[in-house]
Amino acid sequence: MSYIPNLNDVFSILPMLVLSGTGILLLFLQFLIPDKEETIPLWTLCLLGLIGSLFSLWYVTTSPGYGKYFLSQVSISPLSVWLNAIYIISGIATLFVAPRALKAHKSLFPEFFALLLFAITGMMFLTSGYDLIVIFVGLEIFSLSLYIMIGMTRDSIYSLESAMKYFLLGVFSSGFMLLGIAFLYGGSGTTNLDGVLRGLFLEGYESNYSKLGFGLLLIGIFFKAALVPFHSWTPDVYEGSQTPITGFMASAGKAAAMGLLLVLFQHIPAGQAGEVWKYLVGGISLLSMTWGNLIALRQENLKRLLAYSSISHAGYICAGIACGANLEALYYLVIYAVMNLGAFAIITHLENGKAILTLDSISHLSAKFPLTAVALSVLFLSFAGFPPLAGFWAKLFLLQKIAESDSLFHRVILFGAVANSALGFYYYMKITIQSYMKSELGEIALGEEINPNFGIVIVVSLSLVLMIAGWLVFQPGAFL
Repeated sequence: MSYIPNLNDVFSILPMLVLSGTGILLLFLQFLIPDKEETIPLWTLCLLGLIGSLFSLWYVTTSPGYGKYFLSQVSISPLSVWLNAIYIISGIATLFVAPRALKAHKSLFPEFFALLLFAITGMMFLTSGYDLIVIFVGLEIFSLSLYIMIGMTRDSIYSLESAMKYFLLGVFSSGFMLLGIAFLYGGSGTTNLDGVLRGLFLEGYESNYSKLGFGLLLIGIFFKAALVPFHSWTPDVYEGSQTPITGFMASAGKAAAMGLLLVLFQHIPAGQAGEVWKYLVGGISLLSMTWGNLIALRQENLKRLLAYSSISHAGYICAGIACGANLEALYYLVIYAVMNLGAFAIITHLENGKAILTLDSISHLSAKFPLTAVALSVLFLSFAGFPPLAGFWAKLFLLQKIAESDSLFHRVILFGAVANSALGFYYYMKITIQSYMKSELGEIALGEEINPNFGIVIVVSLSLVLMIAGWLVFQPGAFL
């Protein structure tokens, strides 16, 4: 057996090499630009790196093709390709939305562009890794990049507070994951996903190391995915971060954490030992759906509302994973990421570097910004699952798959998901009611004109097209 990587091994991680190489080049380029306020060359190079990575992601599906590389430490599969596509597209959308908003808060530093690429690189290794060591390294790369991006607005106490909270709880969850990896290695003698979970199915005390390790690993993932009861950091971090960074976390960051959970549960075979872990994730999904929706009912700040909403949506995805609806859970994850990108882009536009968006501030928004009010309502109605928008079809496909089973466990999950969908509809409808049905003008409608931003228009327009008509051609099984 040769431990020297061959050309196919190198090509298998070509998208990561393009991103990390461009990130390193950006770090050098910033010192060659005389005007430190000039970010157009950095922005352009960053965009080229993301587009190059997206093209190379398509290229590696045929050469070298799907399979395992680097002695089964990296895996290229349809699941990893779609997850990687989410990260890259989220990065491109963030690149279009972020510069103007960050400039308004005097926090557009040259390092932002490199950090964005490094964060995506870490996410790609997180869900393309086929070895727990590779997975953990990917997790730390993307987490460290996000810690810095969140705290870049150094003159804002809220930004610094959210960065500190995310850092402390992130390190705490990483500790759980690392300890879990150690116990899994003790129970199986390997860190490779092919054999690391085999200890779960041994009889007697011999499986204790693996069971304890897998439990600790799941706790770390639940922290990253903001699932109840490991969700407490979410609303404060969402609110304190700059809105484009929050959008990137809510789309790419959420997809990375849920994608890792999806990858792990594909390696748990059917049987009594495997069912126990699915019951655990199913219980967590019900808690997350219910708690996220109940607390979201009381929120006035739109970013906090979306934070608690993200907890409930993570619950829906978890429900699909627990019930074996992997394809539908991935589809839901794609649609949810696009909805987040569009919603946070609109919030960034309306904030205009000054306002904090609340339900009262968008009262009668349609009077002054009719097109923005339409776009905001469509995206939030899609979050609610209003037909025929894409959010409705994502929930329908997921719940239909869960309903195919006659087991009591699936029936309980199904009932909980349907009830929570009805509950969530109430607070999502508040956005439309405030924008159209309130007679008094809110802060945004009374305020100054907001100049349109080309990047935000592009991101919102594309997300609206997918929400309104994308489901006609993009469905589970059509491309996945």
